[in-house]
Formats: sequence, C-alpha cells, structure tokens
Amino acid sequence: MVKFSIYDESKLDAQIELVQDVIKDWDWVIWYPNKESLLESYSQVGFSPDTRHYAFDGEKLVGFLSSTIEREIDGVLFGSIHIPFIRKGYEHIEEELVKKTIEILKTKGAQAIRSFAMPGWGKTIQILEKHGFGEKKLLSYATMIPVDLLVKDDYKKPVHTEELDLPREKQKIIKLIVNESKQPKEVVERYLDDLIWADAIPACTIVYKEGVASFGYLAKGMRYLDIPGRIFLSFTPVVKEEIKHLFKDIIKDGFGFLAQKAKEAGYDTLWYEARDVENIEHYKELGLKMEPTYGFTLRV
Repeated sequence: MVKFSIYDESKLDAQIELVQDVIKDWDWVIWYPNKESLLESYSQVGFSPDTRHYAFDGEKLVGFLSSTIEREIDGVLFGSIHIPFIRKGYEHIEEELVKKTIEILKTKGAQAIRSFAMPGWGKTIQILEKHGFGEKKLLSYATMIPVDLLVKDDYKKPVHTEELDLPREKQKIIKLIVNESKQPKEVVERYLDDLIWADAIPACTIVYKEGVASFGYLAKGMRYLDIPGRIFLSFTPVVKEEIKHLFKDIIKDGFGFLAQKAKEAGYDTLWYEARDVENIEHYKELGLKMEPTYGFTLRV
C-alpha cells in the first residue's frame, strides 16, 4: 500500500535516486539540483515542508512532487508545481499525488498554479493537461548540441569575435547583460561572482557585427547533479531589424568560438536555451534540433 508523506531531510537521498531513475528514460534529461543545493533551498526562511510530497511503497520512494507558493501578480497569488517524478510501474499514484499537491497550495491561498514542461519529459505535459492546466504558453526552445558538430579542425577566431578575460573584464559583460536583460546590476554581478569564484566559466565572448555586441559564455552546472560531458551555453544574439540577415552569422561565430573552448575543456555536449522564440526558424536552419518549453497555468 502506497503511503504519502511530506519533507524531512532524511528523504533527500531517496528523492535524488528517484529523479535519476525516472529521467534516465526521458528524451531530454533535465538539470536537477544536487543534494547540497537542495539542502540550501529547503533551509530557507519561509520554506514549508508540507509543499514537498512523497509517495512510498514500504521503504521505497515511488513518487515525488515539489510545489511552492510564489508571489502575488496583479492581485492573484500564484503557486507552482514542478515535475511529477513517478517510478515506472507506479503510474496509478499520479492522480492522488497531483491532487494532494494542488489542494495544499489552495489551502495556502493560491488562486492560480503554474508549471512548465517539455515534450521530452515523459508524460509531464499529459499529466498537467489532465489536471486542468489549460492555459499554455510557449516560453523558449532548448537544444543539446554535440560539440563536434561545431568544432572545426581549421578553426580561426573571427576578427570581430573577442574573448573576455574574467574576472579582469567582468564589468564589460555585466554591462551587456544588464542592458539586454534589464536585470538589476547587483543581481547580475552576484551571479557572475559566484560562477567566477567557483571557476565555473571556462570561456566568455563578445561578437561584434555592424557595431552591435552579442555576447555569451560557458558555465558549469555547479549546483546540479553531475552530468558528465555537458555544459551550459549562454548566448544572447543582439540583432537589430536592419541586420536581421546577419543572425545566422552571429550564432555561428558565437557558438563556434564557445564550442572550441568547450572541447578544450573536455566537454562534448552544449545545452542551450533560446528565449528569442521569434528567431526559431533561423536556429533550425543551422541544423539545430530545437525542443519547445511550455508554461502551464491552472486557475483554482
């Protein structure tokens, strides 16, 4: 008989083992927090153990679903749920696991509940739609790129591609990120400082075209479960309408340079998420397989 319970620290090892067992069969293996990161997150002020839901068959963890109360937007208090991780052979627990999670968020005042999913994450999309998450919005596209697809034996860095020396030139990349993302400077600086301190940025570059600067870097997934050979590729193509025809050249130059650096650092796969969904056809023309990420909302 399956029994449900809420979080305590003793469950974390079983939680991580369950996640790894479930996602091994997915088309797209997600990044998932490591134990250190989970402990830090679950020890934050305001954390509610009753928003983490576990299903056990005897001593064996067979299901897990994480949720939280987020914030109020335009007078509506939002909650969110993550991905339902359900072990093969225990699909029958899905309905009760999801219902329990939704009910807890409702008792905490949530008026709407959000989630997100990709088609390659098992049956996550079907589960969300089954439980009434009827508002669907395209958020981004993701791709995993074999480094060898981009690495060239005769590669020469284009003259308009600049390599940044971090941390010495940190302020240059901070300025570009702040200008394009509109994030507060102190937030961007703190994030980059953490990566630099952990020696988690093997390379950083700026690509200049027609006086416009696009930029990107490689970042190790230091707060996530180790996925050998894989590294984050972050790149922001800044393309004014009048030079839209140069988009593919900018991507080729930026990705090409960072792929060379990834190869030198011993990585074989780049993970990239494109939030500029309006440019998806340009990415596909470069031979990249782009998988959509959707946001889902349930009004309660």
